[in-house]
Amino acid sequence: MKPILVGAALCLAMAGAAAGEIRVLRFSEAKQFRMGTVVSNRIVHPDMGARRLTLNFSFSEPGHEFAQHAHDESDDTILILQGAGDLRQGNSRRRFLAGQAAFIPAGQIHGTVTVGAGTAIMISFQTPPDMALYSGARDSLRPGAAPPKGVVTPGAAKFVDFASRDGFFVHPGMGAARIAVAHWKLKPGQKLSATVPHDGEQVLFVWKGSVALLHQGRSLAAAEKDAVFASGPAQFEVRNESPAETIVIQAQAPPQSGWKK
Repeated sequence: MKPILVGAALCLAMAGAAAGEIRVLRFSEAKQFRMGTVVSNRIVHPDMGARRLTLNFSFSEPGHEFAQHAHDESDDTILILQGAGDLRQGNSRRRFLAGQAAFIPAGQIHGTVTVGAGTAIMISFQTPPDMALYSGARDSLRPGAAPPKGVVTPGAAKFVDFASRDGFFVHPGMGAARIAVAHWKLKPGQKLSATVPHDGEQVLFVWKGSVALLHQGRSLAAAEKDAVFASGPAQFEVRNESPAETIVIQAQAPPQSGWKK
């Protein structure tokens, strides 16, 4: 089973259960926020109804820093889609490149510094959401700001290559109890199915190509850099609508039993 999802502004009436929701979230409609010298875009967040996870998107220029911070009760999963960056934790820095991700448990101090000659593109998921990130309260680079409250535990942050994989790369088997994240490569016309449980949420971010949701005879589209938010209960099918390979990143909160490929 390969769970994945997409859709557009519809409520699904499910017999014998509360209605789930599926929405396409256009990148052009994302809200901006600043951390340090990086301006990011919040795409999935509590203001639009998310309770279990968020999706943030960042363009970061060389030398720019997403300020060090810690989440009291939220895990953070950061993916580099283009370019390179250092995960900074106190005085330590570790390089990770396009196609690599870092999973940082709650309470661990972390931030990113863009390195190299080009723009870095990163996305991140928080589980559960931390609204303080968007208010600036976590920005340790603001004038007069206090140092971040948290710890740096050697080995707590986990690094993983995802670009070469077709399936889940963050999951409970490597210590992520609140999220599972997958990287899917869809050939033209390839279909996948998804089930979102009653208390679950899922996000699909279309990095390359385009997809269509197939549900009860309807077909609804999500294009490159669009994201899709779904709350359960919901069941649907997804198809690659692009003439070339489509790449999507899927996040489940909580992780489902089918995260093993």
